[in-house]
Amino acid sequence: MQLTRRLGAAALPLAALFALSLAPRAARAQVAELDTSHSIYYESPFRTNMLVYSPAASLSVTPAEPVDVRAGWEADVVSGASVAVKAGPAYQATHPAADVVTTASVHDLRNVARGGFTLRKETVSLTGDYAFSTEHDYRSHSLNVSAKTELFDHNTQLEINYARNFDSTCDRVQSTDDAPARFRALEDSTGCFTSEATRTTRSIGVDGLQGGWSQAWSPVFATQLVYTAQITSGFQSNPYRSVILGEGLKAQERHPENRAREGLALRGNFYLRPIRAALRLGLRGYWDTWDVKSVTAEAEVEKYLTESLRIEARGRFYKQSGALFWSDDYTGGDRPLGPRGQYWTGDRELSPFTSGLLGLRLTYTMRPEHGRLLGLMTTLKLAVHGSAMQFSYDEYTLGGSTISNARAYLGGLALSALF
Repeated sequence: MQLTRRLGAAALPLAALFALSLAPRAARAQVAELDTSHSIYYESPFRTNMLVYSPAASLSVTPAEPVDVRAGWEADVVSGASVAVKAGPAYQATHPAADVVTTASVHDLRNVARGGFTLRKETVSLTGDYAFSTEHDYRSHSLNVSAKTELFDHNTQLEINYARNFDSTCDRVQSTDDAPARFRALEDSTGCFTSEATRTTRSIGVDGLQGGWSQAWSPVFATQLVYTAQITSGFQSNPYRSVILGEGLKAQERHPENRAREGLALRGNFYLRPIRAALRLGLRGYWDTWDVKSVTAEAEVEKYLTESLRIEARGRFYKQSGALFWSDDYTGGDRPLGPRGQYWTGDRELSPFTSGLLGLRLTYTMRPEHGRLLGLMTTLKLAVHGSAMQFSYDEYTLGGSTISNARAYLGGLALSALF
């Protein structure tokens, strides 16, 4: 469903910032690494709710020193209720007896299989990855290639990355006599990707480019600068969502078919040697051709409590503007209830909003001084984390009712074994 892809898209720019380490690198003694993680996301704002369980597993092996080969699987198990018909305060005021904001039950399963390799020679590495994901109403093929080099005694690292997605989504077949303002929303995913006469498939193409520069300025201070650009073309609306446009007029959500995005992020990593802690600060700006602009500020503190146990506290602040065609009520007059035009949306993430996050992470690492754990592992690492997010919507309402209880919670655990 749309939520799982939205969560993924929100996470990508942050995940793209690879970790900076100020400590010397350990020798590559292991020939295999097995990772598994399990996380739960839950939100229950006014009139809707969503629960997502995400298991994942991956295996990386080094059959020869210059080559790493990896494979992995992950999934999202989604259940809840989302907004199916969005109306604003002006329309609700003229129809007080009608509940014009409706919700729909959501149940979906996303599976992702991925594989890749890395070739290394001295200070240069080349990486290639492929992933295939399926949902009841969405399919995706993604390719990723990157090159990285290290200069000046490994103090400078340059990386460039290109990604391409070939996606397809299910939609309802519309009458050839209807204008977009009379298009009907997709009822459910029944019949998707089959010969069902009332279903069709729409394509989505995504091209992404990223460049990164990491620099160690001293043994205790390093920075990273990352630029990202992405062009998306194709069907980008939620096919299940409708928007009230006027008296008796309920139309499927309609977004522009082209969107270009850019982002610039700067991160700094300080090692506080007297207290054996690391302080990480980050700032990111984002803008796109839909006129959405945002700024993200992050801070992390990580400290060793013992030789094996460390704790990390994290905070994040995010603020964005609304899309050019955003309106809380397309039947209203001046903004924020206007404007009227060829595009309309019921997506709260295209409205102006602010969010904050606080989280904690505990990591316990076991490394035997002699031999191997259970005769197999050189290192065993266990991590548990939890985060709480608060959202504040400047304009988005459901029929004039503000979104209360706009909070989300994320928790999980991860296990990593090196052999």
